[in-house]
Amino acid sequence: MKRLVNIRIALLFAIAFILGIYSFYEILFGDIWFGSVALAILVAWLIFCIATHRKMWIAVVLAIVIFAMGLGRSALTYVQANGNEVYCRQVTISGRVTDIGRNGEENNDSLYYLEQCTDSDGTVYRGRVRVNLLQENTLKTGDVVQLNGELRSAYPINQNVNSFYLRRDVRYILDDASLLGCDSGRLRADESVRKYIYETVSEYMPDNSGLMYALLTGDRNAVTEDAEWAFSRAGIVHLLAVSGLHVGFIATALCFALRRFRLHPLAEGSIVMIPLIFYAYICDFTPSVVRAIAMLLCSYLTRLFISRYDMVSSLSLSAIVNLTINPFYLFDMGFQLSYMSVFGIATVFVAFQRFLTRRNVNRYLRKVLEPVVLSLICIFATFSVLACNGMEIAFMGVALNIIVIPLVSVAFALGFFGLIPWIFHYILVASDALLQMVLFAARSTAFLNFATVRSTASPLAVLVMIILMYTLGGFVNISKKGACFFYPISCVLLVLTLFWAQIEYPARTVVYVSVTENDIVVGATSRSGEGVIVADFADYSDVCETASKLDRLRLNSVELYFSHTDDVDIDAVKAVFSMLKVDKVYFFNASDNVELLYYLRSEGIEPVVQYPNAQTGNDVKVRSIFDATLTAVTVETGDINICIVYDSFEQGAVNDFGLGADAYVLYQPATLYDGQIVQFTPYQYDIKENYGTNKYGNFTIRQKSGKISVVFR
Repeated sequence: MKRLVNIRIALLFAIAFILGIYSFYEILFGDIWFGSVALAILVAWLIFCIATHRKMWIAVVLAIVIFAMGLGRSALTYVQANGNEVYCRQVTISGRVTDIGRNGEENNDSLYYLEQCTDSDGTVYRGRVRVNLLQENTLKTGDVVQLNGELRSAYPINQNVNSFYLRRDVRYILDDASLLGCDSGRLRADESVRKYIYETVSEYMPDNSGLMYALLTGDRNAVTEDAEWAFSRAGIVHLLAVSGLHVGFIATALCFALRRFRLHPLAEGSIVMIPLIFYAYICDFTPSVVRAIAMLLCSYLTRLFISRYDMVSSLSLSAIVNLTINPFYLFDMGFQLSYMSVFGIATVFVAFQRFLTRRNVNRYLRKVLEPVVLSLICIFATFSVLACNGMEIAFMGVALNIIVIPLVSVAFALGFFGLIPWIFHYILVASDALLQMVLFAARSTAFLNFATVRSTASPLAVLVMIILMYTLGGFVNISKKGACFFYPISCVLLVLTLFWAQIEYPARTVVYVSVTENDIVVGATSRSGEGVIVADFADYSDVCETASKLDRLRLNSVELYFSHTDDVDIDAVKAVFSMLKVDKVYFFNASDNVELLYYLRSEGIEPVVQYPNAQTGNDVKVRSIFDATLTAVTVETGDINICIVYDSFEQGAVNDFGLGADAYVLYQPATLYDGQIVQFTPYQYDIKENYGTNKYGNFTIRQKSGKISVVFR
């Protein structure tokens, strides 16, 4: 009798490791239920296996151990990422300038990343420091600099995991920095190679050097914004990330060169792995590169010890390797998309290839069918991840990938060989022409109105998709009658996860607060269905996040309040209008932002300038506090009163204005009276324990049982 489910032990271990990581993430914000339920399921499975005398109990015991390892590794990484926690203090720091953000035309002459940092007290800061210089400078990679500024922890791991900081190991931020001294230094091996690549492609590929640099190293800093937008909207942005396509080409070239020597798999694998690991070093060990190399290593180990290669097991082991390096890669969308697409290939596409083999399909027809189906499966596999993150889904990418993947593959091959000195450099000219064709196709597709579709889904969609692909891959033995029920039910569940994300909840009294270094965004709603957003509208992601929370409630009216209009991100405003039906717009100061005024009037809204120290709104009341300039704004809904402080307050000033807020959100340190429930700042000053939003994430203030509850996330 066949097993119902052909369990891959490596997949079981990978799932256990992932459950351990996610359990720690939930515990971090005070929720122990997810981890408790996950552990209870594993223990119940163990008891069942022991009671029924199944040999599977050994694997389940190991899965529980690996679950605990995922939990412990996550805790260790979180502690390391916080480093020597710094709330905010003036320091004189010295460090070495890295090449992060340096290779490319879009680099910022006032933004640098330092490593090997120490301060004047001898304190060593592990990880890297992001530096915002007060004036533009021409620092070079390798320079050893001395700077003075305000140092604070970056907290890459909070409610929204900062993937860029996480990958680059950025743990601190130095604001308002001034340069005290600079000494020339040497480049590391990887920096020298990246510099050589960038300078070479820039010289011989004047039109598309940024694209080629991204293809070769995975660094998109040199890609222009319009080119990256076109690739993203056309559904081919994955080509700019170094992944299995690139690693596979290098491995194939190396294997082809070694084939004539007929080496033992152990010797061949050792020779192939050395340059591939160095290439991963050049690409800063991005998750997609580590995945591809780990899977290749599994294929060699399979040839040594096992007769049959199992792609699902290799993928699972590579996930464990990747997440052991940094467990919080799990929350990186690039990591999720990479693994979901390859999981689709390992299950559904492999099953499709078996189907074609059984039917003896003509090989020429296979060459036509396989690229089309492969592209469809990748879109299908990554759909749930994109929908859960509220991203645009580029269906036009199905057709475009079939055309551009061969072009990009050839361009990458020519670019790789074109790095060889002297006459080989001229090969890059042909690569430039090919990438120009790809860019033209991407731009032509991107401007089509129907190129992308935005959808949202419940996180349950990812689980349903994984189960569905695992079954389609033939890993679940179900009868024809069972299949007639299973597949329609799975599709219905998938559709329900989409509708579930669209369901609006009844309006309630709640305040959402998002704090970043660029903006403070406050969204407030009332039981009557009135909604308000107060912000500078300068931070796209936080504005969209707050607007999406309001979008889930049944609101009768929405009003926007612009605290300042100088740094408005017009795309953020457009995103709010696309999600919410905005009725009124208020400015706290007269604005000369022509682009903003033009857009609002195009939407049929004439903004109103609120009088200083006036209050507007019905159930959600917004009041501006002026002391020569806009000093603070209070937002009151129900029994919740929150105050956004833009300038430093003295105790007397607070009492004079009679704020008496339940919570204060501060840009700058302030002396406040002791009556408030809590005060939040982007960076806490001179306190032992950081209760700031930068550490724990954005927060929600609710009324519960007559009390006000502050909940992070």
